[in-house]
Order: sequence, then C-alpha cells, then structure tokens
Amino acid sequence: MIKKLIIAVFAVFLATGGIFAQTLEISGEMKTGIYWEKVDTPAMVGENGEIIPAKTEEKARIHNNDDAGPNDGRFRMNLHMKKDIIGMKVRFEQTAWSDAQPNKWSFAFAYGDFVNEQLRIVAGKLGESPWSAGGPDIWQELDNQIGVRTEIKPNALPGLNIGFVLNTWNNANYYPDKNTLTDILMESVLGIAYTNDYFHARFCYRLDGESDVYNVNEGMELMYRLEERALRKVVDGLSIWVNGWWRGIGTEDEDPNLVTRIYTNWFYAQLAPQNFTAQLRVGYHVGVFYDELHTRLSFYYNIFDWLSLGAAFNFRIDVGNESVKDVPYRLWNVEPQLRATFAPGTYVAFVYSFENYPLDSVNVKQTQKINLRTVFTF
Repeated sequence: MIKKLIIAVFAVFLATGGIFAQTLEISGEMKTGIYWEKVDTPAMVGENGEIIPAKTEEKARIHNNDDAGPNDGRFRMNLHMKKDIIGMKVRFEQTAWSDAQPNKWSFAFAYGDFVNEQLRIVAGKLGESPWSAGGPDIWQELDNQIGVRTEIKPNALPGLNIGFVLNTWNNANYYPDKNTLTDILMESVLGIAYTNDYFHARFCYRLDGESDVYNVNEGMELMYRLEERALRKVVDGLSIWVNGWWRGIGTEDEDPNLVTRIYTNWFYAQLAPQNFTAQLRVGYHVGVFYDELHTRLSFYYNIFDWLSLGAAFNFRIDVGNESVKDVPYRLWNVEPQLRATFAPGTYVAFVYSFENYPLDSVNVKQTQKINLRTVFTF
C-alpha cells in the first residue's frame, strides 16, 4: 500500500511538472532513521505479593525520534509544489511498523493566493497552519482536519494573518447521520497571527459542539506562540519564545473520566552564534492525574562547518498529583549526538540516549537507545 501511494504522488508531480516545467517550483523533505532500544526492568513485587521477574527487552525499527513524540516509528515525506498563486502541500508519514502498515497523510491540501495575495484559501486535509504551536515540543495544530481554511492578510496592516476554518470534528466520536449545520459551525477554528520587527504572536481557538457521543466532552482548545524578536538584533543568534496548548476548556466541573484536560506551556531560550548552539527548555504540564515540570539543556559545538558534537540532558519531576509516590524525579536522560551536515537541511546524526525512569520509590527502569537519523531537504 505504501509503495502504491508514494508512486501515485510522484506520478502526479511528474505529470504536472511536465506541463508546467518552466514555472513549477518543487521542494520538500524526507526524514527517517535506524532506531535500536534496550529496556531493563527490575524484579518487582506485585499488588498481591507475587514476584514479577526482571526482564530485558530489545527492539529495532525504522524511526527518527528527533522531537518525534511517542510514535512507534517514523518515516516522513514532505512535498511542496507551487506555480504562480496556486500551490499544493502534502505530508505522508508512517508512524508504526506492523503487518497492517498503518500509514497516513498528515496533510494533503491545495491553496491559492488571491486579491493581490491578501486572501488565501486552503482546502483538503489541512496542515501547516499559520496559527499552530510551531514546536519544538508541541508540534500541534487545531485545524488539521478535512475542511477549508480562509486566511486574510491585508496590505494595510503588513504582518497580520487572521482567519477561520470550517472542518470536520476533532478527536471525539460523533454521530455522522445526525449532524446539523449548527453542529458543523460549532467545530470551527478561529486564528490570528501578527509579526513585526520586535515580536511575533499567534493564537488559535477551537470551538466544540454538543454532537460528541458517549457523553465524552472534548471541550474547547486554545493554542498560542509568542516570540521575542528585538533582542536578536542586539545579541547574535539569540532567540526567546513560548508556546502552549490548553485542551478541555469548559469541562472543569465535569467527571474527569469523561473529559481530557491538558494544559501544557513551554519556555525556550536559544543562543546560536556561528560556532555553537545552546538551548534551554522549560515545560509545565498539567493533566487530570498529573502535574509535571520538564527541563532540557543542550549544547552542540561546531567542530567544523559541517560537523557538530554535543549533548542534551532531560529531567522531569512530579510537582502536583504525585502519580507515583515517593520518587525524587519522574525521568532523567542524557543524549550525546554527533551530526554531519552536508547541505542546508540535509544531515546524518548519530544519537545515543541513556534514561532512568522510576517505577516506584525503589525500582528504576533503565533504557538505552541508539538512533541514526537521516534527513534530506530538496
């Protein structure tokens, strides 16, 4: 199935390229890697006093875990095709490797810029929203469903992007045969972004209707990103920004088993002059059953223009609901990395990771990982 999909996409691109060979612009990215993991779990005493023996598990797969989240495996292909005011973007991802080969198009949409590029209409399986969180820890969008996105970018106020999205439902289940026009409108997404020489700000808000089934209320969602852009004019390579995702708004008084409330906020500071990159990340996560503080420190030195060496250190503690009692921390790991860059956006990186994860006040699970990451940009 995956081969047929990739062949079909390339066939469309090649056919279109033959027609518009003089003006067609094509760019994209392919990202994957080789991943190995070994997990050592100590012997433990079960709830009924039984002894659970220690075990060691190893597994390898095709995967690039560079800020990839909890996916089992990842192969990613981005393609962008543009001719004059019309364009198309697609992202194909394989995020799990099994006999069923569950793969998906993360987004596949066409867009057009009209009215002297003051109006953009986007239609299809939406993605790359101008109002997303933008990463690196929150790679999230609120309008990545099938639908139509309208963006207004007035020439009278350069840097402003404001609009709305009419799309299908969010992750909640719904009755497909009992929907009304009001139900669809109540799943709309509203967004605004503004950029000038001193800061960048974007906000996105997703409404939530009453058509969810099983009494599961997803609630409304808010996403934001704020960037400071004045200091970078004074200090070479300095970047400071924050982002966040608030989910389950409007469900505070409901049964926690029937809602999903997540409040995640991150602060980032990065100094990246010519010779090195140093970064600090601090995140605060609030859920129904946990409150956690995340920190990540990283430093990478450019040995040559094409070769860098460094490491990242991650540390996480429980500061609220104490989902695991009497543990000094929830996780720590260290990740040394050697990276060779052959062209902008094209590199191979070797990453080793050692991780400690306490199961209780005595027992600690240890994980070792090796990831050979490969990225091509064209």
